[in-house]
Amino acid sequence: MKTRYINYLLILVTLGLWSCEPNVDEFVPSAGSADFSVFVSVGDSYSAGYIDGALSDYGQITGFTNIMATQLKSVGAGDFKQPMLPPGTSVGSSLNGSYELQVIDGTLMPLPTVGNPELLTDNTTWINGDAPFNNVGVPGAKSFHLLTPLFGDYTQEPGNFNPYYARFASNPGTSTVVGDAMLKKPTFFSLWVGGNDVLWYALAGGTGSESGMGSYDITPQSIFEYSVNKLVTALTSTGAKGVLCNIPGIDALPYFNYIAYDKLELTAKEASDLNGAYAPYNQAAEASGEPTINFVEGRNPFVMADPDAFLGMRQMKEGEKVLLSALSGILGGQHWGSMTPLPDNESLTLPEIQNIADAIDGYNAIIKKTADANGLAFVDANGVMNQLIHGIIIDGVGYNTEFVTGGMFSLDGIHASGRGYAIIANEFIKAINAEYGATVPLANVNDFIAVEFP
Repeated sequence: MKTRYINYLLILVTLGLWSCEPNVDEFVPSAGSADFSVFVSVGDSYSAGYIDGALSDYGQITGFTNIMATQLKSVGAGDFKQPMLPPGTSVGSSLNGSYELQVIDGTLMPLPTVGNPELLTDNTTWINGDAPFNNVGVPGAKSFHLLTPLFGDYTQEPGNFNPYYARFASNPGTSTVVGDAMLKKPTFFSLWVGGNDVLWYALAGGTGSESGMGSYDITPQSIFEYSVNKLVTALTSTGAKGVLCNIPGIDALPYFNYIAYDKLELTAKEASDLNGAYAPYNQAAEASGEPTINFVEGRNPFVMADPDAFLGMRQMKEGEKVLLSALSGILGGQHWGSMTPLPDNESLTLPEIQNIADAIDGYNAIIKKTADANGLAFVDANGVMNQLIHGIIIDGVGYNTEFVTGGMFSLDGIHASGRGYAIIANEFIKAINAEYGATVPLANVNDFIAVEFP
């Protein structure tokens, strides 16, 4: 009898559990206090959707701004018109095509494909008549470039204007990037700029040489602050709200971290041969009380050109960086870093790295101050990238900043992969939701593509 009573209670409890539904609030997208009906994106190559060393229609579709625009449609955003390249085309700053992984001598190497240079060099292919566009991100743009009509003036000599902008400017030579953004009468904007204000210097190995629309020198803080304030003033002039993003440090970019300073691997014989080749240098160095250059079996610091060093060369120090662009010279017949010093523009010294860090810290303080002063959402991309250095997990998939395998970066070692752009888009959405009380849904990162293997 007791057993029958217990069984009866179990049945009642089970029926009770079946009849109870969990009290979970249904997710309802909401714009909060923002108006997303006309979204525009202003910035540089990241905003444009540059990927794998080139701008492509694939990158424009996969870029973080287009992912954002797609997610914002659930809270009232309209169409997001981009200056699309023709399907299947790509063109990099050196007129190359997108990088692809290829097997060379049994090793996977990222190599550029044949691009479509006519998209930048033949103005009959340009799409100025289709302006204005919602996405006015321009590869290579510095902060102050977005304010000057010279940026799209193709009547100047090549190198003195930006063909990516001239291609879609509403009036090349007269219009400005931010002016074209305002032609859309935005209600909401994203502004991510400043990377190239310091990255050009880093990519040139800290040499500061001249190049067209300004030098490779780091943009002075005063000019950067003036430019950001002018851009935000213009974009908010009709009451639009928006989101600003800061600049990641170069420690997160594979381009500056894939080749370790001491990655010169030598056999005992190779080390002996190099010591013999550098014997005259070492004799002169010892006589002058300067450091010598020595090699051992195993790992060794690369030899680099340094105008401030004895006879213009020395071995690299811990913390200094070799640029990814030096890889072919290291592995090829040039013997960079061993028999021949790494060229000065293929490495970064400790003082140059400090210059870059100081500039980024200053820019990021300006961006945060500007966002706060104007009641705008703020994305700490620098903090996110620092987390990615150590690795994060999204829906069971790990991501980090390792070149090729990390999932975050594309094959140029600077710009994001498809999944990387989705991660960035979600950080923008999180900041927007926090600032404006919105509930914009996040994108599913793992639905996108990282690096494609052959």
